[in-house]
Amino acid sequence: MDTARVRASLPAAPPAPAPIPVPLPTAALSPAVACDVILDAAICADADTLWIEPRAPGDERYTVSVERQGRIIATSTLDAHLGPAVVARLAFLTEIDLMARRAVAGRTVVRGPNASAEVVATIRPGRALRAEVFLRKMTPRAVPTPTARVDLTPGAVVGQYRVIRHLGAGGMGSVYHVTHATLGRPLALKVLHASVLSSDPDSAGRFLREARAAARIKHPNIVDVFDFGYLGDGRPYLVMELLDGSSLADLIDGAIEPRKVVALAKQLASALAAAHDCGVIHADLSPSNVLVDGETAKLLDFGLAQLRDDPPALDAAQPAEFVFGTPSYISPEQIRGLGADERSDQYSFGAVLFEMLTGHPPFKAKTIRDLCLKHIKAPVPDIESSHGPLPAELTRVVLRCLEKRAEQRYPSMHDVVAALTEAEQSLVVRGWRRWLSP
Repeated sequence: MDTARVRASLPAAPPAPAPIPVPLPTAALSPAVACDVILDAAICADADTLWIEPRAPGDERYTVSVERQGRIIATSTLDAHLGPAVVARLAFLTEIDLMARRAVAGRTVVRGPNASAEVVATIRPGRALRAEVFLRKMTPRAVPTPTARVDLTPGAVVGQYRVIRHLGAGGMGSVYHVTHATLGRPLALKVLHASVLSSDPDSAGRFLREARAAARIKHPNIVDVFDFGYLGDGRPYLVMELLDGSSLADLIDGAIEPRKVVALAKQLASALAAAHDCGVIHADLSPSNVLVDGETAKLLDFGLAQLRDDPPALDAAQPAEFVFGTPSYISPEQIRGLGADERSDQYSFGAVLFEMLTGHPPFKAKTIRDLCLKHIKAPVPDIESSHGPLPAELTRVVLRCLEKRAEQRYPSMHDVVAALTEAEQSLVVRGWRRWLSP
């Protein structure tokens, strides 16, 4: 394969109006050569992002997408054998362990005849290996040099967006109501806290990598993300749909009626299943990260917990919101410092489901240390609803999601969706059977 021919097929100047298919004679390429050709072509095209991911379920081929400033400028297709092999080659170059059950990032420097770039690769397991690669030419810097702090007061302009008002803040960032300057469309802008960025300079890159990965899932129960960027002071931001409704945390005022619980839980489980298929872990699921509008639930803030440090020793006294996310919903393996994966999300989901049914989280304690110990050792309390006895099918879902050992939970969130569907059917049966009682 002639690298120069592939390079010439990719535009090097302004973004193209539509993706340019770039044929690769994959049968003639080894994984090492194919990986080198793809990286070299992307760097010479002045691209900033490269995606290597499986196509739709049932199609074993891989798609290579090359992006510049959020726009796809070139695409190609790899066969079912070469696609994962190229991802494995990327993992080798960036020293990533492919046996990890969660997304892992690594970096290296690629030096070519005409340009050199820092390559930051994230490998995600999912239903098949996939990779996202961020390219930053050694000069100029892709991230602006931080200046004085930017104040997002009403009327301030961020890129194409005008700030209307401040909506709220969490442990990792602040959210603002903004409008698109040209279209007038109302949107929400989330900005990483300066304190997070100052304590971990690499958090900006991880914040955007996780947000961009989640934005590709496209699920009706996951908030849509439309744009990304940096403020002048170096803080990263993302722009997402502005949603009506209330957080699930605000709605839990006592137990929720079981039928509504199951309906909302199925939506959240389906959203997590879609994310896990793409190798994206939420890692901080809690009622405050779920927005409910009528009968629809939307999952927010994917990957923010990945920015936090590993949990400290149980006797350490550190701010819980920053270190743990939300301690009432954290999995035992995260407390032990093993990192979050699909089964960790399942445990947090079980804790949220428990709270929706009972009106309170599964465990309570006076200190974070005692709360963490309960997650690790204490049996799950009885699941009692003020709306009356719960069907055994539903309590079984909660208890299995809250198993202490990850391997004893459901194999995947798809299995949780199936179990909730069975529980939902039992609720329907209970609804008419009560009229048959003498």
